[in-house]
Amino acid sequence: LCGTLTRNGKIILMQVRPFTWLTLSFFGYYCAYGVFLPLFPAWLKTQSYSEESIGLLLACAYIFRFSGGILFSGLIKRVSLLVNGLRYLGVASAITMALIGLMSHNFWLLFIGLALYSMVNAAGMPIGDSLASTWQQQIHLDYGKARLIGSFAFVVGVMVFGYFVGLVGEQYITWMITGILVFYCIVQLLHPNPMPQDESQSAVENSVGFLDLLKNKTTLRLFIAISLIQGSHAAYYSYSTIFWTNHGHSVSDAGLFWGISVLAEIVVFFFSTRLFKNWSITALFYLTGIAAIVRWLAFGYADTFVEIVLLQCFHSLTYVIGHYATVRYITTQPQTHIAKLQGLYNALAGCAAIAIFTALSGVLYPISPVYAFSLMAAFAFIGLFITPRGVKAFLVHRV
Repeated sequence: LCGTLTRNGKIILMQVRPFTWLTLSFFGYYCAYGVFLPLFPAWLKTQSYSEESIGLLLACAYIFRFSGGILFSGLIKRVSLLVNGLRYLGVASAITMALIGLMSHNFWLLFIGLALYSMVNAAGMPIGDSLASTWQQQIHLDYGKARLIGSFAFVVGVMVFGYFVGLVGEQYITWMITGILVFYCIVQLLHPNPMPQDESQSAVENSVGFLDLLKNKTTLRLFIAISLIQGSHAAYYSYSTIFWTNHGHSVSDAGLFWGISVLAEIVVFFFSTRLFKNWSITALFYLTGIAAIVRWLAFGYADTFVEIVLLQCFHSLTYVIGHYATVRYITTQPQTHIAKLQGLYNALAGCAAIAIFTALSGVLYPISPVYAFSLMAAFAFIGLFITPRGVKAFLVHRV
């Protein structure tokens, strides 16, 4: 599929444009993630694990995602290694997911498999974004259009494969994810031309320390606030599918609900600059925080199809606006700080906060789903007070 055999037996990989390579890579990664994130808890339930055990496993998975993202991103010192790095991580993700499917009978073997998968799979996000940023600088690649393919792939994963799960059963979820990851590995065998090129400035960019960046009080408060607001999605990520199925909806319905939320995400991402270019960073944080409070307070009571769909559309506010505002703030910082600020943002808001809040929701959800989602609303409320005032950072270009 990805190469031609020469006379002397050497394989030459098929060359494609960087934009094509990146969109195919994003499609494979986020399609698999679109199955894993909403449906993996349902698979754990079919393996006779309790809701407390599911919460513990998922919380630990986010901790390992945090460590894996930091670890593997730090190992890649030159941009010329980004493509091969993604290839190796893709292979490791496919192998470890297959092992998870084989080791489900034993809790500790499953824990080890999930830890390894979380570490190698998580690194695909910051490394993929770093590659996109590099090509954006070197060949003016349109990152926004490429990243939209990732959101579209998430919809495909959650809706299409959610439908198949409804037909064949939740016990095949891990094998579906493995199959998608194998496709992800195959498309990454294509050869992007031109490849990312190393620049002398790379060594300077790597000299900035994570702790040095957090000494900026505005940056610190913004990152704490976005961690609380995005971390408040933890109960939703872990228990929404279980919550909906317990209220009479099928797994395919759950896939549809997740797909609707990401479709709303795509629409707002597409029009974000036009809609919010005159909004300050502080105002955007207030919008996303208030939307999160409303969404989580209502989530535990919404059980009809229409109510759930309406709340799912709130994802465009609770996630997209916060992400857009944070990335917009990061892009206004010195060029040598951007890569590590992006890594900090992903690690703190996307992994560490989710891990802690998943563990807490795992304690409350068996008592009452309303308690778990209300706690998430409380975290978003705290995030509003931590948000620094007067952070404007107006931009006129697309983030």
